[in-house]
Amino acid sequence: MNGQRLRKVRKALNLSQQELAASLNVNASAVSQMETDRIKPSLETLLLLAKSYKVNLHWLITGMGQMFEDTIVTTKYKTNSRMEELKSLLTQELQSITKAKQDYTQGDVVDIPVKGEIAAGLPVESFQEEIDVMTVRRSMIKGSVDDFICLRVNGKSMEPDIRHNDLILIKQSAEWDKLAGKVCAVRVDGSITLKKLVLDPANQVIVLVSLNNEYEPIVIHPDEHQDVNLIGYLFFLFRKM
Repeated sequence: MNGQRLRKVRKALNLSQQELAASLNVNASAVSQMETDRIKPSLETLLLLAKSYKVNLHWLITGMGQMFEDTIVTTKYKTNSRMEELKSLLTQELQSITKAKQDYTQGDVVDIPVKGEIAAGLPVESFQEEIDVMTVRRSMIKGSVDDFICLRVNGKSMEPDIRHNDLILIKQSAEWDKLAGKVCAVRVDGSITLKKLVLDPANQVIVLVSLNNEYEPIVIHPDEHQDVNLIGYLFFLFRKM
């Protein structure tokens, strides 16, 4: 199935990726990757889409006919020849989906959605809808992919090591003591920032230090904030040239 047809259906139904994903029992990232042909939808997903929204399954698979079912199309599918044709198309699509799944599973790469931006400067609002995808080798991921968050850097406070628009992979961890001295993602009152983590137990403060000397450190007094949480540490950086 061509991912553009899935996108056309979603747009015609005036649904967001999250809304369509909820009705198909998948996550929004999966819908995004289906629409860009990074992954193929399962046969169950295709059938559920067709049933839930009266989408013409023949059009969904081949691009032929009308997008949505109507009385004439339904009547045509009642003939034996059309039923056999549909069964053949479904078989071919299932084989294609199975092969794609095997290639994806056995391959040494994995796509991780970029879920928003992280400030390299003052904190900015937390995660949002997927804005990009980072492709990494599966062998470099230690543990589950779900342990990682991918974000885009916004700002220059971590230059020259980390630049504006770099993609970073954060391995989630809340162990403050173990991560002291590392470059970390920290959430403060619902906003997140990327800084070198320094702990000052004597004064009971957290200091977030920029690598760029032109930026002043951010001193956090935990008692003065409703939300101070450690998201994790910088695990991998990808720079688009």
